[in-house]
This record gives sequence, structure tokens and C-alpha cells, in this order.
Amino acid sequence: MKNLFVLCLLLLLSLQTTMASVIGAFYHGQYRIGLFKDSYLDLDKPTHVIVIGSAVKEDSDQFFQSGVSKAQRYKELWPNEQVVFMSSPEVKDTDDESVFNKFNIVVTKVVKENFTGDKLINELMQFNKIASLDFYGHSSPWSLKIGKRDSAFDPAAYPKSLKKLKTKFTPNAYISLNACSTGFMIAPTMSRLLELPVSGSLTSSMFERIESDGLWYKEYDWTEGNYVEVNNKSYEESLSCSLGFCWRMKPSRFDYASYWGVFKEGGLSFYKFFCNFDDNRDNHCEKGMAKSLLSFPSVHPLTENSSVEEFKDVAFDWLCSTAKDKKYFNHCVDGITAALNRGDFVFQTHPGNELICDFKSCKAKIVCKDKVIFGSGPKGGSCKLEAEQNPSPTTAAKELQSFLKGFKSLKQWLFLNHFKGRT
Repeated sequence: MKNLFVLCLLLLLSLQTTMASVIGAFYHGQYRIGLFKDSYLDLDKPTHVIVIGSAVKEDSDQFFQSGVSKAQRYKELWPNEQVVFMSSPEVKDTDDESVFNKFNIVVTKVVKENFTGDKLINELMQFNKIASLDFYGHSSPWSLKIGKRDSAFDPAAYPKSLKKLKTKFTPNAYISLNACSTGFMIAPTMSRLLELPVSGSLTSSMFERIESDGLWYKEYDWTEGNYVEVNNKSYEESLSCSLGFCWRMKPSRFDYASYWGVFKEGGLSFYKFFCNFDDNRDNHCEKGMAKSLLSFPSVHPLTENSSVEEFKDVAFDWLCSTAKDKKYFNHCVDGITAALNRGDFVFQTHPGNELICDFKSCKAKIVCKDKVIFGSGPKGGSCKLEAEQNPSPTTAAKELQSFLKGFKSLKQWLFLNHFKGRT
């Protein structure tokens, strides 16, 4: 009888394994739409959309946690506006429903189809007042990884759709692309087609965790003794790290060296904003840049009434990287400040060759030698970067100048609109 029981148990386990394989073979992907700290979806309400890319069943929920940190800032700043999550998270060892539940995202719709570029555009088109769009996830220099397997969003493939979508964005809206190498092609293309300020990376994007000194550190720079379990710096209230409020993403301070190749010819250590359009709308570019910093999980919880000095602290946090050497960050702050005061803007924030960038693009080109036979895109490891040498970098100091100009213009714009609203 004992042997029979063991045999039955083995057969049951074998059947479960077989069924799981069959189900996996027919799984075509799915995605969810959810709300942060709201329960009713209003398509006419000002909306901040956070898209969390696929973790491809290999990574943890850190992309999702980074999105939650951003969502909290949005709700503190503009409690009457809604924050919408769109995601096929595909987190390692966790089903998608559990990920949404873990972070208290109220699911309003489940679509049992793969999250493709077409689906993303269609979902965004439903909203009439998009105030911001943030992406957290994996990326190639050409497209954002949003769904199962090869499902990705390449903005260059949707020029007509994106030009239609631009009417859905509110004044001073912006886009942030928190992923690897999004500044080479994706961000400038989206900025051109949507006529919005779009930030992207010119190297890898890394997870950062806040420590006891109030600064944020990348995983390879952590000091375990400085860990905190509560974030009392970035928000209007102290919030638990276990609920996802201690993670964010920022670019690496080193040149990109990963799946696509080794880009030793240069990089940039902060998310660069692109305004790849003719800006004839009263500092539209700079105001969007400044507004994006208000919601950045940082060293202060900024508001529209914050002082210029508080705003500069967050701008430096955006532009300057931390390191195990605590002097590294301060050296960057002092260097950009001096460059701005001198008026020549010259200061190098990135080790190695700092890319030459303006609001339209960077003087750098990714060249890939090998093409894949099936699928899309080049073969991994076959790409390199071609870039001009930059002996006198000015990008960081000029970016700070634009942030400050935008903050001043944003305050004026808000004051005038408030006054109009009262009359």
C-alpha cells in the first residue's frame, strides 16, 4: 500500500509538471491597468501614467518599486489627479496579480493578450489629459521592453499614432524613460513626435536605494551599515521601505557595457532631457523639465512653492552620481556650481569621454555589425559606439541652467493661471 501511495504521488507530480509545461506553451502574455490610491478610473481626469516593463521572469520587482516611489510623489503633489499603472511585470517566481496586490495597486482591467506597442498606444489614447508618462524597465537603444518575449515599443515604428497621441498631453507634460540607453534614439524620437521634453539615458540604468545620510546609492556602492527601513527624506511623511518607497533608477556613472556591446567611447551619468522640436511656447521645454523634478524621489519632497535652493538640491541629485567615496557627489555639485558661476559651463561629470549633447540629440552613433536571422534588432554583443571626443564638457552645467530657468517659468505660469482662475 505504501509503495502504491508513493507511485500515485509521483504520477501526480509528473502530471502537474506536464500541465504546467502545456500551460506555459500556450501562454500568450497579459497585462493589467491599475490605480494607485484610487478606486475609480476617470478617463477625463488629469492622469500620470507609469508603465512598468517586463522583468522577463528573471528579475525582482525593483522596476515596480521604482514606479511606486514615483507614484507616491505624484499623489503628494497633486492628490486630485490620478496615477495609472500599466504593466505586464513578469517578476521572477511571482505571478502578475500578486505583484499588483503587493503594492496595493487596484486593478481596473486585465487584458489576456501580450502587451505590445499597439496595445500601449491604444491604452494611452483612452486618456484625455495625460500629465506625465514614466517608463521603468529593460530597454535596448531602439525600443522599450514592455511585454512577453520580443514584445517591445519602438517609437520610430509609430509616427502617425504618436502624432495623434500628442493632443492627449496637458501643458507642461513630460516623459521619463528609466532604462538602459534610451537617450540615443528613443527619447529624441519620442520628443520629436510628441513635442514634449523626454529624458533618457546614455549608459546603463541602475537601481538606487536611499541610505541614512539621505542620499541614494547604486547597488555596487551600498554600505550595509547605512541601510534604513524607513524613508523620511523623500516624501511628506515617513514611509516604509518594505512597501516600495526606497527604490528609484538613475544612470550608471560608467560607460555602457552589457548585452548589446561595450560602448567605451563615452556616456553620460545622468538622464538627459531632449526637446527635439521648435520651442515657441514660452519655455515649454524647460517648464516640463522643472515639473519632472518636483515628482523625482530625492533628497527633499519638492512642491511648487519650494525655494530655489531646495530645487537646486534636487537638481544636483538628478545630475550628480554618488559613490562609495562620499566626496564624489560633493565634488560634482561644487564643479557644476563653479562652472555656472564662471559662465563657461565647463565641468566633467562622467568618467572617460563625456558625450556632447544638446536638446536635439547627442553626437554619438551606435553601430552594429551582426544582424540576427530571425526576430528584430542586431545580435547581442555586436554593437559599438562612435562618438566625438569632448575635452571641455558643458552638458551638465547647461542642464542645470535649463532646470532653473524652467522652475522660474513654471512658478510664473502657475501664478498667472491661479490668478486667471480667481477672475
